[in-house]
Amino acid sequence: MKTIGVIGGLGWESSATYYRLMNLEVRRRLGGWHSARIIIDSLDFHAFAEARGAADYAGLRRQLVASAERLENAGADVLLIACNTVHRFAPAVSDAVRIPLLHIADAAGRAVAQDAHRRVGLLGTRATMEGNFYKKRLARDFGLDVLVPGRGERDELDALIVEELNGGQPPETCAPRIDDLIEGLASRGATAVLLACTELGLAFGAQERATIHRALPAYDTAILHATYAVRVAMGEPASCGDA
Repeated sequence: MKTIGVIGGLGWESSATYYRLMNLEVRRRLGGWHSARIIIDSLDFHAFAEARGAADYAGLRRQLVASAERLENAGADVLLIACNTVHRFAPAVSDAVRIPLLHIADAAGRAVAQDAHRRVGLLGTRATMEGNFYKKRLARDFGLDVLVPGRGERDELDALIVEELNGGQPPETCAPRIDDLIEGLASRGATAVLLACTELGLAFGAQERATIHRALPAYDTAILHATYAVRVAMGEPASCGDA
């Protein structure tokens, strides 16, 4: 079994979900007392939040690249970033190391495409919903038509993620507002929704299944990514597309 390196702490709540789910998946596959081989470099989210607020993208990129290099030097064979938003820097991270970076959008796109969805809603931070790094990959590699909420709703969801889910508020209090967004995307023709922030699934309770049944099937990208990592660590191909 390969060793999985995780850039974590963005935030730590979802990184804990990754750790638990990867170990559960290895136990499910191998039985007995087997567990996953994992190295986590847990970063300080406060530093990321401050850099994000100051639009210090070069600083964010440097922190991620340094983390990837530490994980490679520590013996990781494959690499995960346990956060959707900072995948905007995935090319720089991938270029900095020799080990493969397992892109979270590959795990997400593969799952919804295999379930025959073609028009999907995307919920996440403002950067994830408005940037091309995620939507373009889903369209290019999986043939998906991606919908996002309106501008005001995107702003509200971004604040909910950063100030509440990452700010230590009880995650379940966010569920009704996320449900409203899912219903809005359903009314526009989406047949599924990607919870493309690794904290969003926490609003619906501790999960072990990737699909949460709301107004539409909602796919938890943290669970899909963690499961994808285990498959790769156990010998499946590493990537659906280029980082």
